[in-house]
Amino acid sequence: MVACAAGGLATFSPVSLSQLNPFASGVDRPDLLLHTAGFELLPVTIVERGTLESAENKDVVCRVKAGSKGTFSSTIRWIIDDGSMVNEGQLLIELDDSALQDSYRTQVIVVDKARADWITADENYVITVKQNESDIALATAALQVAELDVEKFLGIRPDQSLAPIAGLIGAPGLLVERGEYRQKFDDVSGRLKLAESDLEAYRDRSAWAERSVKLGYLTPSQAKVEQSKLASALDNVGKLQTEKYILENFLRKRDLTDFVSKLEVARLDLDRAVRQARAKEVQAESARRTAYSVYQQEDEKLRDVEHQIRQCKIYSPQDGLVVYHKEQTSRFSNNQSLIAVGEQVKEGQKLMRIPDLRRMQVNTKVHEAMVSRIRGDDRQSTGFTEAMRVGLMAGPHGFTRIVATAEQPLALIRDLYRDKEYYLASQGQRAAIRVDAFPDRLLQGHVKSVAAVSSMADFFNSDVKVYQTIVTIDESLDGLKPDMNSEVTIHVDEAKAPVLAVPLQCVMGGAESGPKRRIYVMTASGPELREVMLGAFNEKLVEVREGLREGEVVVLNPKAIAGEQTKTHEPEATPTRGRAGGDKKGPPRNGNAKNGPPAKKG
Repeated sequence: MVACAAGGLATFSPVSLSQLNPFASGVDRPDLLLHTAGFELLPVTIVERGTLESAENKDVVCRVKAGSKGTFSSTIRWIIDDGSMVNEGQLLIELDDSALQDSYRTQVIVVDKARADWITADENYVITVKQNESDIALATAALQVAELDVEKFLGIRPDQSLAPIAGLIGAPGLLVERGEYRQKFDDVSGRLKLAESDLEAYRDRSAWAERSVKLGYLTPSQAKVEQSKLASALDNVGKLQTEKYILENFLRKRDLTDFVSKLEVARLDLDRAVRQARAKEVQAESARRTAYSVYQQEDEKLRDVEHQIRQCKIYSPQDGLVVYHKEQTSRFSNNQSLIAVGEQVKEGQKLMRIPDLRRMQVNTKVHEAMVSRIRGDDRQSTGFTEAMRVGLMAGPHGFTRIVATAEQPLALIRDLYRDKEYYLASQGQRAAIRVDAFPDRLLQGHVKSVAAVSSMADFFNSDVKVYQTIVTIDESLDGLKPDMNSEVTIHVDEAKAPVLAVPLQCVMGGAESGPKRRIYVMTASGPELREVMLGAFNEKLVEVREGLREGEVVVLNPKAIAGEQTKTHEPEATPTRGRAGGDKKGPPRNGNAKNGPPAKKG
């Protein structure tokens, strides 16, 4: 007989052939277990095993950097006991920082030297700037003196281009109103004219002396004196003429060429001084910036070492329970990481987890055949973070705009206001949770999320794909702890009306047969193999849509007739089915209306 149990799950007890079918006494099979088909409420549920975990977990990770890639960061000097209750800010782990202390002392010396080099380079830059100013001032003064020399010699101020002045060098006559050359030229010309005037006078006197000697007025010796004066005047005129010729044809060209070349050299010296000053200043500035950059890098390394030393003491991020981290594949690996005093740790290694015991959830896995029927929470974005980012971008301060464009501050804001980032549009499917530690308490919850990517069921069933499913417990219960085993019943479809149903073990055939399977039906002539069309099912019963009528008797143990190699599905006798965390060997215990119930090899 079949009776509906609480929650819509049917139970039945096998009876003998003579009790259910008296007219079949001629076909007495005491080894057969029979069941009478009837209409039952058939709620479709998915029952999986899982483990408890906190909905709000804070991972404790080693932040101490490794010396080189692939090496260990440090060793555990002290660690709090696993399972301890801690408060926020309480010391959890103390790592060995002796190597970091040595690095800190060494880095302090390096930073002091880099700072001294930076100060020296900075002062050298100032000295170079002052020296450049002095060199440019000297070159400028030399240029001004050269320009004055040219102006003094010519009486005209030279312009930027010296081509007009250079053209005057070969000119036959260069007479200007002012200038040193005009002064010398006028002096020579004046003395030459005076000498020529004296020469004419001495000529007249010499002629007068010759006439006077003939007349007897003067003696010949007196006439010779006048002739000597005439010869001296002639020599003086010749000397002055030669001096004027040299001044006009040689000294003028030499002095003008000297002054012009000195002016050109002074201008080149000034240009070279300016360019050298610019090069020296750039070189000094580069040396100063390089020294400052080195100092900043070394100082950053020092601050990083200080930060690493502080990271050697790890404190609790929240109130909760200490749970040492265990790798998911640790049971298949011989070189699993141990969390204990004296053990080495790596950078980024998860050391422990601090769960919040006030909000718990179940981590389970659902077979791929059933995952399409599970619906989690529908959470939609509120745009809170984007609105805050736009507000920061529109702020008057530059710092807020920098924060709005940096990913790390936005990630921190997103974590702090995660509850405002999304709103719950609809809740996931209803679920019932029974924890093994509290078998008498049935907790209510709902499906929170279903993973989009599948994973392997376990090492021995690599072809079986399951999807991680998170079920949130909507009520609190003191004593719940992470990693407790539990059973989750997800209500996929509620039973609306009774349907013709038979136990799962009556059905023969595998999933390759689809919804069409075979069962043995007892008739007056004995067991009859019949093809039926199946519909919805749960962990115990399956709906028969075609091929069977109410009141007909079916065989519960078809293997007794067809043999042990027949594919059937044997429901579990105890509520603790499968493996913890939803890991199971073989196909799932549940199915859907499209493909019919699952089967497993007997």
